[in-house]
Amino acid sequence: MKMIPSNSDTTKGNWLDRIYGLILKTAGFMEKLVALILLGAVVYGCVKLGMAAFDVGQGDLPSYMEELLALAFNVIIVIEFIRMLVKHSMNTIVEVLIFAIARGLVVEHEEPLRALLRIAAIAALLACRKFLFCEHDFEDE
Repeated sequence: MKMIPSNSDTTKGNWLDRIYGLILKTAGFMEKLVALILLGAVVYGCVKLGMAAFDVGQGDLPSYMEELLALAFNVIIVIEFIRMLVKHSMNTIVEVLIFAIARGLVVEHEEPLRALLRIAAIAALLACRKFLFCEHDFEDE
């Protein structure tokens, strides 16, 4: 014997569905707002990167290159993070992680074991991307 839900049960479920939908819409809006704020920071970072690229005369060349690479990687990582906030795909998440780990390899000078662990982490992420992702993970690329 099937029970027919009373009117109060459907009203209660409808009310909870509305709250749930409102929470999801608010969270989506906040993500887009954070992405917009970060986009402003990327524009500022690009301007700063452009100014730093032409400021060769100050200081020694190795420290200049390290600073320039660190700034460039920071801008790239934030751009990828914005893509991750907007697109919500596994591919963008893996790309953000790869860029963040690669930044540590290129910019920071660390002991060989830590560098080897970073390389292994990048290799693991690339293997996951190649063998574990489905076709729909690469849609809209």
